[in-house]
Amino acid sequence: MKKLQIIILALFSVVYLASCEKVEIQSEEPPAENIGDGHEDTGDQTDDGDQTDDGDQTDNGDKTDDDEATPSYDVVDVATFRNTPIYTQVWVKGYIVGAATGKNNRPKYEFGPEFTLDTAILLADDPDEGNLDNVISVCLKKGKRRDLLNLKDHPENRGMRVAVFGIQETYLRIPGIKTIDGLEFPAD
Repeated sequence: MKKLQIIILALFSVVYLASCEKVEIQSEEPPAENIGDGHEDTGDQTDDGDQTDDGDQTDNGDKTDDDEATPSYDVVDVATFRNTPIYTQVWVKGYIVGAATGKNNRPKYEFGPEFTLDTAILLADDPDEGNLDNVISVCLKKGKRRDLLNLKDHPENRGMRVAVFGIQETYLRIPGIKTIDGLEFPAD
């Protein structure tokens, strides 16, 4: 009899928990994006860092100072991003100082002046930075963002300021952002 009660309790628990729906609480709106291609970057990453963006994204409009309804998000510099564990999405603002790739699981970094890589950029607090210990990597998935930011096609972007919104991760063996969820380019 006791085994039957346990089985009934287990079945009841499974049925009860299976009927629960995921609750989505929307207390904050996603960040606005000044530059984008109307698609969220959701592609698969290959060994060389290539990713494609093929998902749909809701248009969030332009980022404005007048819009009081838009929640504020923390903006950190590159040094803070590198040296502080951050467990939520965050804006990181820095200067584009180099390019990178992870082809064949072997990261390669370029600080210029000739750039041959287009799958990632390196950001720093100093526009003349050349030390890997002071930079972060940002993945550029195939699409408009890569077309706009990569240094191979746009060496004039070196030294330009950019703000990127995303999750702190290790990318190309250094701190970085693998998926750009928001972008401001050029940044103030």
